[in-house]
Amino acid sequence: MRKGKIKRIAIMVAFSTLAAGISLSGYSYGAEGAKPADNTQAILILESVRQNYLAQVRLESLRMKNTMPAMSHADNPANVWLKRVMPSEVNMVTNRYTNQPQSAIRMNGKVYYTSGEPYIMTLKENPSIRFAKDPITGMAIDKAEAAIYIDASGRALYFSTDDSFKNFIALAESDTAFGYSKPK
Repeated sequence: MRKGKIKRIAIMVAFSTLAAGISLSGYSYGAEGAKPADNTQAILILESVRQNYLAQVRLESLRMKNTMPAMSHADNPANVWLKRVMPSEVNMVTNRYTNQPQSAIRMNGKVYYTSGEPYIMTLKENPSIRFAKDPITGMAIDKAEAAIYIDASGRALYFSTDDSFKNFIALAESDTAFGYSKPK
C-alpha cells in the first residue's frame, strides 16, 4: 500500500512540474545533430491520453458492477491507450471520432472528412482547420495526409507518420523517472 502511495505522489509531482512548463534535460527527441525538441507538450498530451484510458477502464468496471477495476489494465503498454482509425470516421473540424462515415470534402486534390453544412463551410473557409500539430515533432501536418489515432475519449491525434506515433508512445516507458523518457 505504501509503495503505491509513494508512486502516486511521485506521478503528481512530476505532472505538476511538467505542467508548470519546466523543461527537464534529457527528456527530448530530435534528429542527429539537430537541436533536440522539447517534449514537454507531448508528455502532457500523453498523460491526458493515459488518464482517458484509465477512466474508460474504471467506467467499464462500473458497468460490469465490478467495484475494483482489473489492475492489469493499469499496467498495459502505452500503445493500447490509442487506436488507429480510418480518416473517414473522424470529423476533422471537431477532431472527434464518430464511429460512422463522414462526408468526404475534396479540396486541392486532398480529401477531408466532416459532417453537416456548417462544418463543411468551416472546413472550406478556414484553411487552418485542415492542419494539426504532430504531438511529437511539433510540425504542422495536413489532416488529409496524417496517421490518425484516437484516445479513449474519442479525441483524434494526428501524426505525420507511424514512426512519429511510435516515438510518441516510446515516451511512456515505465522504468524511467516520472514514467516518461526519450524514444529509443
